[in-house]
Amino acid sequence: MRKSLILLEFKNISTGFLVFDEITKNFNVSVEISKLLCPGRYMIICSGNQGEIESLRKYIVTLKEQDEYKYISEELVSGVNEDLIKKLNKTIKFSEKVRSLGMLEFSNTIQAIKIADFIEDESPVEILTIKIGVGMCNKGVVLFEGDTSAVKNIVLKVKSLKIKELIMGTNINSPNEDFLSNFHL
Repeated sequence: MRKSLILLEFKNISTGFLVFDEITKNFNVSVEISKLLCPGRYMIICSGNQGEIESLRKYIVTLKEQDEYKYISEELVSGVNEDLIKKLNKTIKFSEKVRSLGMLEFSNTIQAIKIADFIEDESPVEILTIKIGVGMCNKGVVLFEGDTSAVKNIVLKVKSLKIKELIMGTNINSPNEDFLSNFHL
């Protein structure tokens, strides 16, 4: 099943809490993630059907018209596979043998989610996790596994898109067991 997502980022925590309360009271959406980000920011990701997510987006746009709320960022992503949503910040347990491991690092979380959705539709690789809100700059990282040619191809394909938020894309062919057992993201 496909859902729509809305990512909300607040430059101050109190506004994030206020909007989070409004979402729980007035919108029929699922809150997938709500968390503090560095430095002093707050993020909420909600999923739901297109109509409900669009209603929430319109509420945010109206709220941003007030000067004190102008620093809210919102981004809508439509048609995301429900299984992909379950992989947001999922802890990874590697199987005994990983053929090839791919990683794409982005300067923001929403681009990581968009590209993970693109990869899911365009490639036979398996998304392992989408880490969002990583580090001081709230990076997004997509980690995926597959055969070596598929992993290399998707890394090259994403690089060829010339996405300004892409920091790095890499693949590790036949990762070592010690590497996998000590891998943390």
